[in-house]
Amino acid sequence: MNPLGRWRWAAAVLTMTTCLGPVSAADVVEVNLEVVGRSDLESAGLYGDVTVVGTTAVVATEAAGSPCPTSSAKVVDIKDAGKPRVVSAISLPPGTTAVDVDSVTVATESFTGDVVALALTPLPACGDATGATVVFHDITEPAHPRLLGESARCPDCRTEGQSVTLATRADGEVLASRTNTPRPGVAIDDVSDPARPTTVGQWTDPAPVAGACTGTGGSVTARLTDDGQGAAVVFPDGRVYDLDLTNSAAPSGSGEAASPAEPGRGAAATHVAIMPLGNRTVAIVSEDVLDDGCPDAPTAHGLRVLELERGLTPREQTPVRFPSASAPGRLVASGSLAYVAWHGDGLRVIDFGEVRARTVAQFIPSQPDVVGVALLPQHVVVTDLTTGLYVLERPEEAGGRAGFWSQFLSLLPYLAFAGVATAAFVVPRLAMGRAPVGAGSPVPSPERARRRA
Repeated sequence: MNPLGRWRWAAAVLTMTTCLGPVSAADVVEVNLEVVGRSDLESAGLYGDVTVVGTTAVVATEAAGSPCPTSSAKVVDIKDAGKPRVVSAISLPPGTTAVDVDSVTVATESFTGDVVALALTPLPACGDATGATVVFHDITEPAHPRLLGESARCPDCRTEGQSVTLATRADGEVLASRTNTPRPGVAIDDVSDPARPTTVGQWTDPAPVAGACTGTGGSVTARLTDDGQGAAVVFPDGRVYDLDLTNSAAPSGSGEAASPAEPGRGAAATHVAIMPLGNRTVAIVSEDVLDDGCPDAPTAHGLRVLELERGLTPREQTPVRFPSASAPGRLVASGSLAYVAWHGDGLRVIDFGEVRARTVAQFIPSQPDVVGVALLPQHVVVTDLTTGLYVLERPEEAGGRAGFWSQFLSLLPYLAFAGVATAAFVVPRLAMGRAPVGAGSPVPSPERARRRA
């Protein structure tokens, strides 16, 4: 089936799934996303964010059952997608946990290999941690990871969470964005030599809002563009900034978009992805669950969509929301698809290449709380809070090309020609009272959503 037909039938399958009513927590739902491998990560615990580089995945992990648990990052070999296996673990400093992870392949004069960045934050119940930081490990040999370097520590940073992203610029410089800064904002590090991370620029919140309703995450999140020339920054009160990093030593905010909602309704923000979409670029922002003290909590959680244009305020587009108690979390973008770890709703894949964004695939594990997502060329890797790591077959995507309606419009000249030709054939016969009889075309039936107990 061609990609357009596959997406139409995927939408039909999802509609049928909705009509079936609530899904049992014991069911596994795979709609246009088939599980090809999984791992329980070889220990009971709580699992967090995931990143992949090459054929290696790294998963943030906390031991279960202790107010001050030991934490690590599990290194998983996924060369064989059907049999992911833990090959090592990176032990984290006592009293800290990894709240965000990212990875990149570095090829510079100082270092060549695969690097993972772990954003560490102190655990509230532990008194021996010395502040939030980002550590860099060499995972070129997945079975033998080694510590390379560490960013500046922030003893006064909030403990709710920090973020880190990595990007390689056209000149080979490797940048890291991190939000473990004394004042809310973003620090930009040059990690071309990951053994010696160097802070080259810093940007701070130009308009702090006192007493604003915020999400339960309560921290600033930044995401670098793939080319490292810019970043999107979201604050927990819903404000979004578009940063210009053309000069990484002097980051500049090129606009602010406050939440369009009335106070207390979907204003909070947690994570962001940046999606080049045709001739424009959009930021997709996850709306968080609001703090208990905020009035009028939203009944639908979803994704804000903002169009980014350098030098202008981000412009709000039509949001994507679903009537669900679960809020979206981490997300990644590729082509016209956003892969969203939607906690209790599993993994949602949303196509933004259409006139109206819509879900085209979904995976819901048993007892779901999907918290992390990362992409391989042929697979999607997701993590669930309690059940571990899953490898899914990756759906086809448009690769950032125009969506269905744009493709439809591009076909109009051919359709017009076909219409003229058909008219030339049919009209004379109608005039003679003999309309041609066409052969019917078989209509494919949508694949059924699989539910496995």
